[in-house]
Amino acid sequence: MILLIAYLAIFFALSNGSSDNSPYHTVNVTDLNPPTNFRTVDMQLGELKFAWDSNLPEEIMTRFKVKYIYAAKYFDADQWEDEIRLSEPNHNHAFELHRGVSVRIKNVPTRGGKFKESNWTVMEIPPSGDPGTLVSNFSCVVYNHTFMNCTWRPGKKVPNGTHYKMYYKQDNADIKCTHYYTDLDGRQGCHIGENAIDDDENVLVCVNGSNNSSSIKPFYAKFDPQEIERYNPPFNVTVSPNLTVTWEQPSGYAINNDCFAYQLQFTELDENNIEIFHVTKDTSYILINADSLKRFSVKVRMKLKGCKESKYWSDWSNEAFFEPKRTFNGRIFVLVLIIILVLAGLLLRIIFRRYKIIMFRPVPDPQKKFKELFEEHNGDFQKWLGCQIPISKHEDCCTDVIEESIRCEA
Repeated sequence: MILLIAYLAIFFALSNGSSDNSPYHTVNVTDLNPPTNFRTVDMQLGELKFAWDSNLPEEIMTRFKVKYIYAAKYFDADQWEDEIRLSEPNHNHAFELHRGVSVRIKNVPTRGGKFKESNWTVMEIPPSGDPGTLVSNFSCVVYNHTFMNCTWRPGKKVPNGTHYKMYYKQDNADIKCTHYYTDLDGRQGCHIGENAIDDDENVLVCVNGSNNSSSIKPFYAKFDPQEIERYNPPFNVTVSPNLTVTWEQPSGYAINNDCFAYQLQFTELDENNIEIFHVTKDTSYILINADSLKRFSVKVRMKLKGCKESKYWSDWSNEAFFEPKRTFNGRIFVLVLIIILVLAGLLLRIIFRRYKIIMFRPVPDPQKKFKELFEEHNGDFQKWLGCQIPISKHEDCCTDVIEESIRCEA
């Protein structure tokens, strides 16, 4: 009551003494009182509900339209997050509480110049539990609007026999995981079944453990399901004769195509050259630099990018193959024919030369071997031999055997 009377006395004095007839003009500026009784009134899986008292009379709140400025910062962060202006003395905020967090609030006048904003009222919320028991490598993946898998590794100092449990919150409902598993790499995980995740609302997660010998430090996470979603790969990938690649989105998506990005992998099959092309807001791509006379394959994958951005690409689609058409080329045919004819002519010429030597070998000239026969005896073989062989002439032919004797005359 005393505080209210003092503020009212200041208002009336300043109002009556102002020279410009403005009820809010003053040359003396006073700090507003900071908020008090800053407290946590509720906590659900890392989401805290804060409340506070303005520590100001209702008259001040109304006349100067006092608002609140709220900000938060993790212990391991250097700067405060963006400030939020509030009209009511309460606020909900989801945190990764295992990191420790500081929150602060102050009063700010939005009308008139009599008062400056107040000092900050700060609250610190330290983490609980042994840091060595905190899970590590936590990650979640939403698969094609259907189910979600979350995995983690146990803390390095976690005692034997510790059992981890995961809880998640969405649509103001706290849900406990019922399907746990261990993958091939030794990571523990939780499987959340089909249609249990709403892509349009953030998910809060807490992984906690229980052990009789020590306090397990809980892990908290908050994420947008669309930013951790892995979509099914595109399908019906085709390559047209004009080298245009087309594909289709997986069915069941109500998201505008402008929100997706695609990667196209182009592979020259004969040379094994690989190129990656990036495509946005379209489900086709023209291979401008591709050689239509070469064999190649293409495959496509996709992810959310533009409206929001997912961390994960889909798997690659099935490959589509391009085989060049073998068309008749007259110029090449003529060139090949000429080469064949030239080679055939050369081959025949070589063969003809070889057989000409064998078949048309020249007859030896006896004059070179028997010069005396032809030079001295004019080719008379008997004179050259020095003897004559008498030849009997018979008018009639008979079958009698004729005995011939050769006499040599001196």
